[in-house]
Amino acid sequence: MNSIPNRNNLIATSPIFMLRLIQSQTAACVASMVLVLSMFQLADAQRRDLGGLRPGNVSPARLLTIDTVQAELKLTEAQKAKAIAINETLTVGRRELFAELAKDSGKRATKVTELERQALASMDEMLDDAQKKRLKKLLLQANGASELSKKEVRDALGITKAQQNKITEIRQANAKARHDALAGFDGDRMAKVLELQREADAKLLEVLTDEQRKQFEAMQGEKITINLFSAQTF
Repeated sequence: MNSIPNRNNLIATSPIFMLRLIQSQTAACVASMVLVLSMFQLADAQRRDLGGLRPGNVSPARLLTIDTVQAELKLTEAQKAKAIAINETLTVGRRELFAELAKDSGKRATKVTELERQALASMDEMLDDAQKKRLKKLLLQANGASELSKKEVRDALGITKAQQNKITEIRQANAKARHDALAGFDGDRMAKVLELQREADAKLLEVLTDEQRKQFEAMQGEKITINLFSAQTF
């Protein structure tokens, strides 16, 4: 005697059911991929939206938006709003350039430099002389030995051509070490980046004489707490 097929078994093995099952599984898979991609895009956007906030390479415009810096400079509410607007303009402009121009195009660096020049000009109009002077010192505190690559700092310290060449060589080696150390790194990236920056600073400061190191420290003025990267993703 033939048994009567179970209705649920018939439905489960029907072509229509199987097609719908495959479609639902595919949709779920696509949704998961979209979610993962969105998370990566969000993290990348957060990194790019730092607007010049990167260990050893903090822009003056971005530094001026930090609460403790604003308090130290005694910015008015109008100046705070202007500082945010200046940094936003720089951040958006940089993001657009990075999207439009390839790194190897030879045009990106020039365009970014022009954006930064415009930001500095706007800041120069907004700040008084005392605020400008103090901001320079705070920038040295924020960026550390990376500031040794700037002509103004080199001239103030009397850095020789041989020292300058050594600084350039170390900066290139530090950049490669940072890239290699972070490639595939799945731990606390922020902590790792800051650790690498401290190591890089130590190597750069070794190029200076004892007197130059003392002078560089004095150029930074009275130290304040500048929490740049406590909640950032790199």
